Amino acid sequence: MARDVTSNPSDRVEHVGRSGIYPASGPLPAHPAPVRGQGELAHPEERKRARPGWAQWPGQAGLLAAGRAIFGGYFVYHGINHFQNQQMLAQYAGAKQVPLPRAAVVGSGALILLGGLSLIAGVRPKVGASLIATFLLGVSLRMHDFWEVQDEKERSDQFINFTKNIGLLGGACLAAALPEPWPWSLPARVSAGSMASSRALVPIRQ
Repeated sequence: MARDVTSNPSDRVEHVGRSGIYPASGPLPAHPAPVRGQGELAHPEERKRARPGWAQWPGQAGLLAAGRAIFGGYFVYHGINHFQNQQMLAQYAGAKQVPLPRAAVVGSGALILLGGLSLIAGVRPKVGASLIATFLLGVSLRMHDFWEVQDEKERSDQFINFTKNIGLLGGACLAAALPEPWPWSLPARVSAGSMASSRALVPIRQ
């Protein structure tokens, strides 16, 4: 008489051997095992994938979308501002002894503009967060070096700007640590659309 593999479906493990499918005949294993259909083996692209934590609570995806819009939008705005006010920012960078100040303003603006767009769209967000972190580290240490300022008011202003950038750096680190793919991201929608189109173009053989 065959014995039950497990009395509780939640106790079933995720993997048995190399296929992950336990046959309908043969000896049963001595430990909890999944019972899967052969269709999963024939169509691996249709297997259920373990989703990141977004599937556990629907509100998480919404909060992440709001954070992406706010955090990424902040850097998109300031990236555009770098290009619109190149001369003024280049003069300030020159006063801080930054070499090639105009090129530095354009380059730093490109970093945060691309980084912000990456976070908003969900396109390679780890790369986008790295671009933002690179900008924040360079600007904070060079442009907001409050420890070198003698005037009390300017020192206080630079200290505020420095600590603000450090807080933003922490946000970039959090963004880089989030599992991918992000929900409601552009790559997921594009790939889903392309997959649907490719399936529609497959000829039906009679």
